[in-house]
Amino acid sequence: MHRRHFLLILLSFFAHKYALSQDEGGEASLKAAFIYNFTKYIEWEGADNSGDFIIGIVGSSSISGPLEKIAQTNNVKGRRILIRYYNSADAIGFSHILFIPRNQSSSLPVILEKTAKGTLTVSEEPGYAKMGSAFNFIIKNDKLKFEANLNAIYAANVKVSSQLLKLAILID
Repeated sequence: MHRRHFLLILLSFFAHKYALSQDEGGEASLKAAFIYNFTKYIEWEGADNSGDFIIGIVGSSSISGPLEKIAQTNNVKGRRILIRYYNSADAIGFSHILFIPRNQSSSLPVILEKTAKGTLTVSEEPGYAKMGSAFNFIIKNDKLKFEANLNAIYAANVKVSSQLLKLAILID
């Protein structure tokens, strides 16, 4: 119960602190913080829990800098965070989390086809949760929120805490 309240307070704080009027850098930092905090409420089933925890980014994104800063000072369940960059869908390798920025040259279906089982996809393009991304950032009422596609989460072979899903906008 304590963890749930902490997560609610933390996410609410960030969501209220950074409204849509914030610059792109503030929004990118907030998304990076969300991604890092997602890791505290997700279990990668059947995954090798040794070695680095890999967060991949497809193409270029303003989230790169904030994620690199998080990776320098934090870990995921005792594992070092490594950020990998993929210039195209064909270059995608295994990642625990794969961030798909808006305005990608590759379509989401092509990216998802190249994504390995055990990879949780997080995107920021309107409609991507309905198209198969596990989590998708949206702006609603001038606040950053996230959608969750339960079918995509299940297909990724990860277990997401119900505490985290209570904060999401669930997509069929």
